[in-house]
Amino acid sequence: MNRILVPIDGSPKSLIALEHIKTTFSPKAFEIVLMMVHENLMMITDKEAIQQIQDELDSQLEIIAKNLERYSVVRKTAIGKPGQRIVECAQEIGASMIVIMKSTKVNHSNTIGMTASYIIRHAGCNVLVVQERARNMKEEYRGMIYRNVESTVNLRGALSLKQSECLLPSVEGDVIYRIHVTRGRVRFLHRSYNPETREWDLPPENGDDEVTDISTGETMEIPVNAGKGDVIDRIRVVNRNMKSEAVFHYQIRKDDSNSAQEDLTK
Repeated sequence: MNRILVPIDGSPKSLIALEHIKTTFSPKAFEIVLMMVHENLMMITDKEAIQQIQDELDSQLEIIAKNLERYSVVRKTAIGKPGQRIVECAQEIGASMIVIMKSTKVNHSNTIGMTASYIIRHAGCNVLVVQERARNMKEEYRGMIYRNVESTVNLRGALSLKQSECLLPSVEGDVIYRIHVTRGRVRFLHRSYNPETREWDLPPENGDDEVTDISTGETMEIPVNAGKGDVIDRIRVVNRNMKSEAVFHYQIRKDDSNSAQEDLTK
């Protein structure tokens, strides 16, 4: 099983990386290693003090790990320079990837922090830098947006600079999304709008499945009710592969198949 190292400093911004983990990486294929580093430039020799620091960090990680209940999670703690300790841990555990934020400091969303910069330069594995999404406004979606009730979609790998995810049309009422994957692996995500964060980051309010994983050769018919009103649920599909592309065909139909499909899109 591949291991992904996710350094966390306890700040709200650092936890954004966990949401990216849940929407991109399958619990069946990846083990998550959560890590916290107590930053200290001076050497601590007091064993009791070291143990106390490690216990406090582990307690925090235990709480954070509850957000990843579908995953196998390992907790790691360290004391010292964060960048150096994170790179050392990645090598020690044989991590296939490190997932980090650009910076966890407030008002530094567009700049790469010192720790992230060190990791990018020194890590012996892939490093995925997660971009913070704006929280004070509805963010303009940067992936592909589809309007038709039927189409074939090609998604690039998550590490590509090109688009690796898309939005499918959201439809009022009870409908079926038929997804057939011809290449790669995709994740179908059904999310409801959260007025507090102004993002689509909540599980479906009506109890529909939030996540459906589909692989090459598989066809899934997924029942969805996206609600009604000005802000209905979002249907998002992401490529679960980091480097290789994913190709799938989708079709949306009402449960009552006699309804005209051209009236489906909103």
